[in-house]
Amino acid sequence: MTSEVNILLALKKQYKDLTGKDFVPAQQQSKKPETAVKATEKSSALETTKTIETAASDADVKLVKEQIEAQGQKVREMKAAGAVKVI
Repeated sequence: MTSEVNILLALKKQYKDLTGKDFVPAQQQSKKPETAVKATEKSSALETTKTIETAASDADVKLVKEQIEAQGQKVREMKAAGAVKVI
């Protein structure tokens, strides 16, 4: 199971490298606390003033996002089946 988690973490890192932001699952995006929203608004304002050195295409970001969601589902299924964590 550890290798599957490592794949998921690598995909999340790739997403962050492409977008400059951490990956947030769709279910959690609507549950942000008020302070997190304010912090996000501030960082969004900063991002608009900065140019991102590695501009990623929407297709690249969408592909990585889909891979993250699929890998996350795979890890959840393994956990539900009682997979043992290998350290």
